[in-house]
Amino acid sequence: MKNIHIGSIIKKKVMERSLSVKEFADRINCERTAVYHIFKQKSIDIDKLIKISEALNYNFLYEVYLKQNDKITHSIPAIYIAAEIDPDALRQLGLPNDFMLLIKK
Repeated sequence: MKNIHIGSIIKKKVMERSLSVKEFADRINCERTAVYHIFKQKSIDIDKLIKISEALNYNFLYEVYLKQNDKITHSIPAIYIAAEIDPDALRQLGLPNDFMLLIKK
């Protein structure tokens, strides 16, 4: 896991959306003091993070976990499979022309 501070990321998103601490607290159904505590947290409960993601309309799960794994998956070489496809059967699929050109290459 990369070295992140989730509270800082959440605080940044709250500020980007021009929300007051009170407005954000109302959205996640907690007290203002709890919001200040969230801003100081290096890690956070996943259920709370989902609630915050919904309140701010931002996918923190992607930011914190998936984004770092993108680097890993992009380093895996692609596997290509060659297969003969009947051109008539291919036309019957009704695929867009751009896609058809890619298939034929």
